[in-house]
Amino acid sequence: MIPITKSTEPQSLQHYRLQKSTVFDGENFTPVKQDIRNQLVSEQGYLCAYCMSRIEPDESSMKVEHWHSRKIYPAQQLTYANLLGCCCGNEGFPDSHAHCDTKKRKVDLLFSPAEPGHHQRLKIHYEFNGTIKSENALFDRQLNEILNLNYSRLMDNRKSVWSSVTKTLSRITGKATRVQIEELLLKWCRKDGEGKLEEFSGVAIYYLNKKLQRVG
Repeated sequence: MIPITKSTEPQSLQHYRLQKSTVFDGENFTPVKQDIRNQLVSEQGYLCAYCMSRIEPDESSMKVEHWHSRKIYPAQQLTYANLLGCCCGNEGFPDSHAHCDTKKRKVDLLFSPAEPGHHQRLKIHYEFNGTIKSENALFDRQLNEILNLNYSRLMDNRKSVWSSVTKTLSRITGKATRVQIEELLLKWCRKDGEGKLEEFSGVAIYYLNKKLQRVG
């Protein structure tokens, strides 16, 4: 999970909201929803807002997630700041395999990765075995119980990124300098020519920032 910077909402959503009695997935919403998908995916670097796996702007690859659920907070169902792009989270599989929005359903989370005031409060960190944790005890439980982000496949993917970064650093002759670490960090923070971030990039960013702290 990495902080998300929201951009201006699609104009089609603004216009739709001005119509009478409009609801999410209501009449004539299909083209608006596609504009929302396109923009969410673009601002998130084609990564799921929760697990950081790859998403594409189509219904077979992603869901439009309401951080505050439509059922409990109907007034926010068309609020762009409340919307996130998420993977399908093993939809259709047993609940023990579900993750992200598919697992979350209508449950409230303590923090949103797209709320600027929450960015410093996420307190996310990773371990070499791919475990994601939060220093906030309640949010840590939510990562596991509500989002199921320590589902085995997700852990394996994060572990693979951790291993990739350590291998890259190990190929440097001598001890990696601050400049070399910063260059590698920039690579993981930067979107490619298609606007995509590397999958599970938050793991590499966390690890490299910790390395920079130790370099001093």
